[in-house]
Amino acid sequence: MAFGVVLPDQARFCRIERGFMQERSEELDLYHRVCSGDESALEALIAQYRTGLTLFIYSIVHNREDAEDLMIDTFAELVASCGRFRGQSSLKTYLFGIARHLALHQSRKSREIPMETEQVVRMQPTPQGAISAEEDWLKRENVSTLYAAIGKLLPDYRQALVLVFLQGMNQREAAQIMKKNQTQFSHLIARGKQALRRLLEEHESHEK
Repeated sequence: MAFGVVLPDQARFCRIERGFMQERSEELDLYHRVCSGDESALEALIAQYRTGLTLFIYSIVHNREDAEDLMIDTFAELVASCGRFRGQSSLKTYLFGIARHLALHQSRKSREIPMETEQVVRMQPTPQGAISAEEDWLKRENVSTLYAAIGKLLPDYRQALVLVFLQGMNQREAAQIMKKNQTQFSHLIARGKQALRRLLEEHESHEK
């Protein structure tokens, strides 16, 4: 191969890397604007992440009102701790990490107040682009049955599945939020899916 020739895979990798760096740069710019007191930047950030954060927090506290309050608290904590985020992860990962910390603390004293299924469905983000076989399987399940089954899972299983399959995060980001290494998180996902399948199969057998 002649020097200076870029292979197709190399060119694709370079495009992905440039896109990644641009996205991180835009996130840092938005974060710095928030920290400088730019209300429009904070409003844009809230509009982008409030729904996903509320659903994730709800998967931990099982209390509608607490989930909504803790979503606001997450942004308040972001502003109060301005300067702490260094861009070593995505801003989304950082926000969900704050939310998980607050939610775990609150879950010890929350009284369950479930959301209506219709409300959860309206809040659920629409998947973008191609979806995996696991996501396709989850999307084909009856939504009310799916959420009821997820709610019965062990907390770590529930959080892992919500982050990856309902919030569309990759496993590296989700593992970072849950403070797990990649191997630990892969095991969580595998066991969580097995447990969820068993619950859904039990539900189907009772329906027959």
